Amino acid sequence: MGLKRGPDQVRRMPDGRPLEIIVETAGESTEQTDVLELLRETWREIGIKLFSKPSQREAFRNRVFAGETVMSVWSGLENGLATADSSPDELAPTSQTQYQWPKFGQYYETGGKNGESPDIAEVKELAALYTAWAGSASSEERARIWHQMLAIHMQQQYVIGVIAGVPQPVVARDKLMNVPAQGFFNWDPGAFFGIYHPDTFWYR
Repeated sequence: MGLKRGPDQVRRMPDGRPLEIIVETAGESTEQTDVLELLRETWREIGIKLFSKPSQREAFRNRVFAGETVMSVWSGLENGLATADSSPDELAPTSQTQYQWPKFGQYYETGGKNGESPDIAEVKELAALYTAWAGSASSEERARIWHQMLAIHMQQQYVIGVIAGVPQPVVARDKLMNVPAQGFFNWDPGAFFGIYHPDTFWYR
């Protein structure tokens, strides 16, 4: 970015201010706070000061929706088993609850009645690709669109992924049978263990 370090090793903005970023959270999960602590140490090494600001979920969301946050932290992609036939709605501005572009998401969610029309060419392209995916008649075409959307995200980095593939321990009684020793655990698809069809579990 061409930002030089000051005497304290923190990079300086063009106007001389130190490069400081406030990351806002809902303050509900110690995991998010712990991750931000690790990021703080790592980013300090490259000359960026990071501060976390927890708040109540409602206040946090209202600030995000109003465009008052610089950066926020939340869970990542909900679909853990994405395929070309899975909706790529999380890759395009489709909802106000997408914290990387709440105003753009609200614009598309309300048909242009609220929010802001994207002023970033790549975000407009993502929206157009999403519409094309929804109207596609073949899996091959949908796969091509998915890859185009992912390629845009690789180049633009609207979100910064920090953790993936973390084992999630699940406690079950010894008498509950047919629980897999290892399995897929994510909200979408399947509502966590729902993907294994709970009627196949039984008590001994």
